[in-house]
Formats: sequence, structure tokens, C-alpha cells
Amino acid sequence: MVTSGQFFRNVVVNWLAMLMNMLVPFFLSPFTVHHLGLALYGVWVLVISSVVYFNLLDLGLRNAVVRFVAKAHASGDHDEAVRVASTAVWMRVAIGLLIFLLAALLAFVFPHIFSILPSLYLQVRLTVLLTALGIAMTLIFGITGAILSAIHRFDLISSVTTVRALVRAGGFVWLLSHGHGIVWLAGWELTVAVLVGVAQSCLCLREYPELRRGFGILHMETARKIWLYGSYASLITLAGAVLYYSDNVVVGAMLGVTTVTYYAIAGNLSASAREVVSALSSTFTPMASSLEAVGKNEQLRRLLVQGTRASLLVYLPIACVLAIRGQSFVNLWMGREYGQTAGVILKILILNHVLTTANVTSCGIAYGMGKHRPLVIWAIIEAVLNLALSVVLARQIGIYGVAWGTAIAGGICNLMFWPRYISRLVPIDPWEYIWSAWLPAFAAVIPFLLGCYWEEKHLAASSMVAFFMQVAAALPLMAVSAAVLFRNELGRYLRLRLRPADV
Repeated sequence: MVTSGQFFRNVVVNWLAMLMNMLVPFFLSPFTVHHLGLALYGVWVLVISSVVYFNLLDLGLRNAVVRFVAKAHASGDHDEAVRVASTAVWMRVAIGLLIFLLAALLAFVFPHIFSILPSLYLQVRLTVLLTALGIAMTLIFGITGAILSAIHRFDLISSVTTVRALVRAGGFVWLLSHGHGIVWLAGWELTVAVLVGVAQSCLCLREYPELRRGFGILHMETARKIWLYGSYASLITLAGAVLYYSDNVVVGAMLGVTTVTYYAIAGNLSASAREVVSALSSTFTPMASSLEAVGKNEQLRRLLVQGTRASLLVYLPIACVLAIRGQSFVNLWMGREYGQTAGVILKILILNHVLTTANVTSCGIAYGMGKHRPLVIWAIIEAVLNLALSVVLARQIGIYGVAWGTAIAGGICNLMFWPRYISRLVPIDPWEYIWSAWLPAFAAVIPFLLGCYWEEKHLAASSMVAFFMQVAAALPLMAVSAAVLFRNELGRYLRLRLRPADV
């Protein structure tokens, strides 16, 4: 069973890795855009946005491995953990072979779908193939990462992720500086994926040596169990891919390749903000599985309320900065030619991400308890609604319509489904849940929001350093308001930490 100390350590190391994964793209994105150019960078984004759909062939295996290995590990059933891990590896190998075949087909039709210049056909097709192979390798080796998550070794996962970000970025800088293009970038992505996978596998077998017993044997009964759990998770993942990756494809297909860059800038920023919360929320699923395995229902309710508060308190300050000062940030980061368009898109996308963050703990608990089947219908509804609205609104108001399609669809589903469902699942009164988890976090951020608004109106940042100094100057407003609103919880925590060990 994970202790509170382990939980906070996992969160801290996840945040450190997340910080590195935010800083690297922050410096790498302008460098990549300026070296590839607007059109070729747009092609690179379209390749990534298209090939990423191969991740859907995971078929929910990662979630299944986390769920079943965490439960088996908590109850000491290591033989079950071995059966799950070895079966999942063989399933992923078969998926990797399928990805290679589908990638060959995609590489052939890709230039025609997006009206690529004939002179770029060979480059684009090789890029698609290499990028897809990188995804296949990541999926095959990813089982070991799921096992490390299941046994709460997020510190090791974060360490590997940090090294991966640095190595990947270093290779990109060297390749672009020496005049290489998107084919070489895709080849480096594949190389890094293999190296990271080998390192992660070695760490997994070191931390969970019982897995060496019979590792690599396919168990049909276990495969059926994994498939039953994973099939629902895969449908949810499919819907999520439509939500988070189809926007760039819609923009490229309807508004042109060069337009993708503007949308991608805003999308990458909003995705980086989500990563801050995912570093916290990724710990919730194995925790929920472990708590359910030993019947600690009251702790599940506490995890729901406190996890939701924590997620919102972490994300809302970032959302305020991006929504209010996003255009100024993009002006300083990428250049004024991108600021206005990307800034407006960012404001729209943030609306959806705030509500998604409010429900991220609920989602983790539902997966951890194996109660994710009802999510399928709502996830598909949101995905279909998002895609339909994005296409329709893109014809009416252009690139901003794509963002509004995402925001409207997400808002409807996040408000109508999640609060009621998780309240029945835990259980807890839905209004008590919203009152105790959502409202205090939203109230705590109001002073910081007003401070950001005043700075944006009266203090024009002339550099990135000045911008971040202004944001830092407003953060005490958030800290003070949170301390006042959560003074009782803070007091209890301090008393527990300061209490003598022999008491």
C-alpha cells in the first residue's frame, strides 16, 4: 500500500519531469519552426497528428496492466502479475506489427490527403513510416512503464522521461543545426523510443524481480480478461484522440497546411498546461486500485475530494495566465505574427481544460476501480459532437470555430456526466462534492486572476524574464487566498507533521 510520503514523493518527481518536458518544448518549438519554416513545420505537425492515432491500437492495454498489476501487487499475488505482464507484452508485439502495415498504407496516401507538393512526397512518406515505427516501439516497451506505475515507482518513470526529453531535444537541435529535415527528426524519434524502452524494461525487472518467472508466456484466459477491461478503455482512448488530436487535422484539411502552425502553438501550450495536472493525476488510478483491493472506501472518498482540490489548485493559476496573458506570452515566445491568432485560440481551449481538470480525479478513480464502462458512451458523444461542431464552425468562423467546437462539446459532457457518476460510484452527495472540492478551488484563484488582469492592462512585459517575474509577483495572492480557504486542512496537516514521533 502506498503511503502518504510515497504519494507526495511521486507527485514531486512527476512535477520535476513535467517541468523538464515543458521547458524543453518551450525552447525547442521556436527553434524548430524557424529552421523548418512555416510550411514544413505544418507538415511535421500534420504527420504527428495523423500517426498519433496508431496509439489507439493500444486497445486499453496500458490501463488494464496498471489496474490488474496494482491490484495483484497490493494483495501479494505475484503470479497473477506475471500472467498479466507477459500476456500484455505479446499482445503489444502483435499490435506493433499491425501498426507497421497500416503505416505503409498511410504513407502512400498521406501526400494526397493534405495536398503536399510532389517534391516532398518521398520525405513525407519516410517521415510517416519512421514516426509510426517509433510509436510501435513505444507501445511494445510501454508495458514495463505501466508496471512501474502500478507499483507506484513514478520516480523511475519520471527520471527516464526527463532523460528522454533532454536526449530527444539535443538530437533535434544538432540535426536542425546541420540542415537536416523532418526525415531525420523522425529517425531520431525512433532511436530515442528504442533506447528509452530498453532502459525502462531493465528498471522494471529490477524493481519487480518476480516478473522474471515465466515472463514472455501468453495466457489466453488472462488475454480475455485484459481484452474485456481494455476494450472499453480503448473506446474511451479513441474518443480522446478525436478530442485532442483531430483539431490539427481539421484545420489542415479545411484551412490549409500553413494555418496548422497557429493552431498548434496554442494547442501545444494548452497541452503543456494539462501535463502539470497529469503529473499529479497519474498517481490516482493505481492508488484507487490498491484502496479498493483492501476495502478502504472512506479513503476513496477522501482521495476524490482532496485530489480534485489539488488538481484545480495546480491548474487554475496556469489557466488564468494563459487565458488572460496568453497573447502577450506568444508574442514574446514565438513572435508577434503568431500572438493574436494563437492567443484567441488559447482562451477558447482553456475553457474546456478547466472543466476537464475538475473531473480528472474522478476519471482516475473510475479506471482504478474498473468502473469505466459508462464512460464509453459519453466519451463517444463528446468526440462526435466535437468533430461535428469543429467542422461546421470552421466553415462559419474559420480557425476559431475549431477551438469552439472542442470547448462546447467538452463543457456539455464534463458538466452533465462526471459529477453525477462519480457521486454514485464513491458514493458521496453530488452537491457536497462540488461544494467541498470545486468551489473552494475556484474561489482561491480569484485574487490571482484579478492580479494577472491588472498586470496585463498596466504592465507590458518587454521580455520573457519580465513576464515570468510579473507572474511570480502575483502568485502570493493565490497562496494567501488558498491558505485562508483551506486553513483547517492546512492546520491538521501541520499538526500531523510536527507531532513528536513517540506520541
